[in-house]
Amino acid sequence: MDKLRTKLFLSIIIFALILVTTVSYVNREMLINDMMDQAENSRNNIESNIIGAMESVDNAYYYFDSSIMQSMENETSNLLARYEQDPNILDWDLSVIAKELGMEIYILDYSNTIVDTSFDQDIGLDLSKCCENFSNLLDERREAGTFFSDGIDVSTQTGSPKKFSYQATPDKKYIIELSVDLTEEPILQAFDFVKTANAQIVRYEELLDVRIYSTDGFALGIMEDRSIEEMSEQFQKAFKQAWAEFKPVEYKITKNKGIVETYRFIPYKAIEDRGTSTERVLFVKYDNSTDLNMLKKNTQQFWVLLLLGLAISFIVLLVVIRILTNTINLATYDSLTGVYNRATYISKMDERLMKRKSFKTWLMLIDLDNFKQVNDQYGHNKGDLVLVKVSQILKNIIGKKGFVSRYGGDEFAVIVYDADEMAINQLAQQIINEISNLKDMQSEQEMWNVISVSIGAAILEESDESESSLFIRADKALYQSKLEGKDQVHIWSEGER
Repeated sequence: MDKLRTKLFLSIIIFALILVTTVSYVNREMLINDMMDQAENSRNNIESNIIGAMESVDNAYYYFDSSIMQSMENETSNLLARYEQDPNILDWDLSVIAKELGMEIYILDYSNTIVDTSFDQDIGLDLSKCCENFSNLLDERREAGTFFSDGIDVSTQTGSPKKFSYQATPDKKYIIELSVDLTEEPILQAFDFVKTANAQIVRYEELLDVRIYSTDGFALGIMEDRSIEEMSEQFQKAFKQAWAEFKPVEYKITKNKGIVETYRFIPYKAIEDRGTSTERVLFVKYDNSTDLNMLKKNTQQFWVLLLLGLAISFIVLLVVIRILTNTINLATYDSLTGVYNRATYISKMDERLMKRKSFKTWLMLIDLDNFKQVNDQYGHNKGDLVLVKVSQILKNIIGKKGFVSRYGGDEFAVIVYDADEMAINQLAQQIINEISNLKDMQSEQEMWNVISVSIGAAILEESDESESSLFIRADKALYQSKLEGKDQVHIWSEGER
């Protein structure tokens, strides 16, 4: 029974482990797939929102900035007329002129360097070095000699949104550049894509950084590390690749504790292309911290489920063992006396014979004489008490030397291992004496005076002898014991037939 309990315990525990592990694995795989889908949807939403905001402001500004453009063109014409009268442009007081115009003024020489400006922060800026693409565009505009105005651009120094216009002097020696600050423009306030980009960081936990760069690598907005030249080599390479191939580029960096950062670069060009100002690169930086937190919770759930599964398994085990114990007891033991029943006796004997552990195995058949008289005279309840008491005596005497079974009625079959004839005689006499001592019980003296014991014993003669052959010889010995009188034991000998 102990081995059965152990097997049941291990089986149920293993089943619980397999079940919980399988369910958790499937659940984890589904969770990972869901997280991948959710991450992809979130990133699509983030990038679509920002790009949509840029498209909106570019389209809106295209239709509503004609008045600003016209004003800038008029002022540029006035400045060119002044240049014809006074070509010493570097002697002009640009700060005074800028206040009159309400616009900043920049004078660019033939190398596209700002040699004079009302905006002191940009003095000496060499566009051919910082902004190669834009510098090449200025060369084309210088040769064209006509007026050009761009869409929403960004100040290389402050990152604030501005509108710029350009026209070369008739001698192509200089380019006169004007700029208007658009920070307070109602259109930009209504469609502020920088603000939209920053709002995404608040909304999405996995989003770490959002930047909108000009194609020359300057970020819109006031922030640290505004130029890509201040970023890593890998960052610069991915930025340039995205713009050159005009398709999204990304790379990943693995940090501590399983954190993976994803850097994405998405090129953008307005439908109405107006110079490099409407060409940008959207940079977004994500990490997988949200996914790791979900997986951590999933792992915690696994341990909770496992502990719960083991607890339930233990409860089920107790219930099953209780049911099986009752069932096994009914199938194995005599319900009245608690010793083995006849079926178990036969099963254990067959098992012993099959394992060749039969040498020096004895079978003792014990019969209670006059037991029917007890039932008839004192009632079946008293008869049951006699059987229970005798069973207890037999179990106590035999102990681990063998086993006791109730063969039927008032007859008991006792198997004794590895004994000789003298030991069997001693056991038999001890049984007879113990039962005889019960006659001294004053409360039930008359009942026990009726009872006597007859014992027949036989040893297994050969290893291939059957149980039935052994039983026949023991039964004949029992019959001989009865013939010899009460409280007798008879051991079968080879000469008897």
